[in-house]
Amino acid sequence: MTGGWAITAFAVAIIAAIMLHELGHLLTARWSGMKADRYFLGFGPTLWSTHRGETEYGVKAFPLGGFVRICGMSPLDERDPSILDEVFPVGAAATEDRWEKLHAELRRRGTPKGTAKHIVRRTRATVESDVALEARDVLREVVITEVKDAGRSGGLRHRLLEGDRGRFFHDRPPWQRAIVLVSGSVTHFLLAFVVLFGAYAFLPQWTGGFDAVVAEVIEGSPADEAGLQVGDRVLQVGDLRSDDYDELRDAIRDRPGASTTIVVGRDGEEVDLEMVPEVNEDPDTGEAFGTVGFVPELRQERFGPIEAFERALVGEPEPAAAHPGGFIPMFTGSIEAFFTVFSPEGLGDIFAQATGQEERDAEGAVSLVGAASIAGQVSDGVQGLMMFIALFAAVNVFIGIFNLVPLPPLDGGHLAVLGVERAVNAVRSLRGKPADYTVDPRVFAAIAIPVIAGLLVLMVLLLWLDITDPIRF
Repeated sequence: MTGGWAITAFAVAIIAAIMLHELGHLLTARWSGMKADRYFLGFGPTLWSTHRGETEYGVKAFPLGGFVRICGMSPLDERDPSILDEVFPVGAAATEDRWEKLHAELRRRGTPKGTAKHIVRRTRATVESDVALEARDVLREVVITEVKDAGRSGGLRHRLLEGDRGRFFHDRPPWQRAIVLVSGSVTHFLLAFVVLFGAYAFLPQWTGGFDAVVAEVIEGSPADEAGLQVGDRVLQVGDLRSDDYDELRDAIRDRPGASTTIVVGRDGEEVDLEMVPEVNEDPDTGEAFGTVGFVPELRQERFGPIEAFERALVGEPEPAAAHPGGFIPMFTGSIEAFFTVFSPEGLGDIFAQATGQEERDAEGAVSLVGAASIAGQVSDGVQGLMMFIALFAAVNVFIGIFNLVPLPPLDGGHLAVLGVERAVNAVRSLRGKPADYTVDPRVFAAIAIPVIAGLLVLMVLLLWLDITDPIRF
């Protein structure tokens, strides 16, 4: 991939990862019977939306992430009553407007189009055939006979006859709420592992060595002037004939400035090329060595599924920069990076770098814009693709960990509130008091506001650094 395409692909991949994060919340909320009524890509004005069941799916103007709304997580959310109370409260007449409202409510609560029409038609026909019948009573019987009982609070029959009773976030058992909260981070962790496994299973991996096959000829070099071509296999340097690239390279290094015959294999034949290795000097030892100006092919191998799984999980047996690493090393490394970045010293370094008091730390924190820039720099070729995948996986692992930090408004903050409520209610139960303690939403908001403000400042500083002084590789 070229740099521009790599940056675009990275940005799209991160947005997709965030939407998968929200999808994790959506699916687990549905599984537990909670009401999740909105799932959107982006923020701001709505560009397009559609309803599937009781959930509205859509796209907003600014595709900078996404969200799912689980009812009851905001104190401002209002519960839907039973459809009986909504459309036919006690004593209400069955007017034309109410039949139209009944159809609209059935559809809004996720009733299939055909089923909604059938319920309205059957209820109306029964009521009009016997004016002594109450429309709400008839509607209840029609719903019971036409809609199968799913046996859970999120089922269609429950949504129609019970409304949102038992379906708000805080109505569900603590263990279900915890699963919903951690599902977003778990999605990031699973995504990181899956892409690492795919990289190890389907892409050739560099073993750390080289083959004596020419991958690139440097323009204007002795090799270029002698006619060396991409695809040639170096067979012999001077009197040394070998299949080992390292031995052939060392033979060239030992002949700086000396005319040398290099024998290569080309189209099934051997070709003699005369070239004079350029004289270079080792900056550490001052020793002269020769180069002719070609790049060898990387020696690569493919892993089977079991080995790919192992490497995706724990990484290489020994550290190897050529490989993307494994999930566990990325997880522990991300935790260390988190504490480094958010320590007083780490935050001070970011501020000093942003204000020009210190030079940019090439191994320091970056924004998602900076990560995309790095992806654009390292994404060329097969090994570049491996680095791209590794960067994407590492960002997902970090996002998953960061999201579990026990501070509002992060998911970890909601988990912390859940833990506090459980602990307090356990003590209240032991003292014979009702276990009905809940954290005041105003306390949650009071903590969330400064946390959000601090994160925004940090994001702006990192974005400024990534624009004015980007990390270069």
